[in-house]
Amino acid sequence: MSERENKERDKAEQEESLDDYLFEDDDEEEIFIDYICVDCQCLDPVPEFIVAECSYDLKPGEKPEFFCPECNGTLVRKKEPAEE
Repeated sequence: MSERENKERDKAEQEESLDDYLFEDDDEEEIFIDYICVDCQCLDPVPEFIVAECSYDLKPGEKPEFFCPECNGTLVRKKEPAEE
């Protein structure tokens, strides 16, 4: 094999291993938490990791605040999850 072919093969292997690393969690099912607007009753499922990130610096008992994509009202966590 020539040096050029070796470099191309090495580059292809590196790209493949990078893709494996970046997308290894794609098989996991994403969890959503239902939030409902107090003004227009719009249901907005928020990914669990977003809720966790927004809750990071809050004090115990405080909840993250989200805004309705329809009317810009306040979203609150829905007590019962929506049917799938």
